[in-house]
Amino acid sequence: MIFSPISEAIVLFSVPAVFWHMLWVLTAGGASVRKRVVIGFIVLVWTAYAYSHIRYGFATDIIGNSPAVPIAYLALAVVLAIFFRHTILGRGVPQRLLIALQLFRPIGLVFILEDWRGTLPSSFAQPAGWGDLLAGLTALAVLIRFRGRDIPPRAVILVAVVGLLDFASAFFFGFTSAASPLQLFAFDNPNRVIEYPLGLIPVFLVPYAVVAHILSLAQLSKSRPIKLGTILG
Repeated sequence: MIFSPISEAIVLFSVPAVFWHMLWVLTAGGASVRKRVVIGFIVLVWTAYAYSHIRYGFATDIIGNSPAVPIAYLALAVVLAIFFRHTILGRGVPQRLLIALQLFRPIGLVFILEDWRGTLPSSFAQPAGWGDLLAGLTALAVLIRFRGRDIPPRAVILVAVVGLLDFASAFFFGFTSAASPLQLFAFDNPNRVIEYPLGLIPVFLVPYAVVAHILSLAQLSKSRPIKLGTILG
C-alpha cells in the first residue's frame, strides 16, 4: 500500500458511517422494516463489492481498474437514486439530515496529505482536497445558520451546487492526471487514487454523497413542485 495508514483509517471509518446514515434517512422517511432491510442490504452489497474491487482487485478483469471505473459506479448510483427516490424519501426526510451527509466531505484532505507525501499529483490533490473542504464547510454553515428552523430552498440548492461542482472538478482532474489516453497532467507522477484505500472515496463515498444531493433536491421538488418539479421529474 502506497498511501498513509492515517488515510486508510480515515477512509475506513467513513465507509460504515455513511452506511448508517442511509439507514437513518430511511427511518426518518418512515420506511417499513422490510424496506429498510432490503435497501440496507443493497447498500451493504454495494459496499462489499466496492471494497473487494479496490482492496483485492475483485472484478478488475471484467470492468478494469481505470480512471473510468468511478464514473461507472457513480452513474449506477445516480440511476438507482433517481429510480428509488420516492421509496427512500417516503413521507419526507428533513433537509438537515440529507445535508448532514456532506459534513464528511473534509476527508478529502487526505488528498492533500498524500500530495505532501508525494503519492498523489498536486494537479488532482489540491483542487479535490480543498474543494471537498469547501463543500463540507458550506454544508456546516447552512446547518448552523438555519439551526432550529426550516432550511430555505436557496440554501439547499447552494449546498448541492457547491458539492456537485467540486465533484465535477475532482473527476476532471482525477481522470486527466491518471495514466490514460486522455492524460493532460502529472506525467511524472500519474494519479493512483483508484488504489486502496483511497479508491473507496471515488467508488463508494462520492457516489453516496451525490445520491444525498439528488435526494435533497428531490425532497425540495416535492415541497415546491411548480418551480423545481422538472429537476428530477
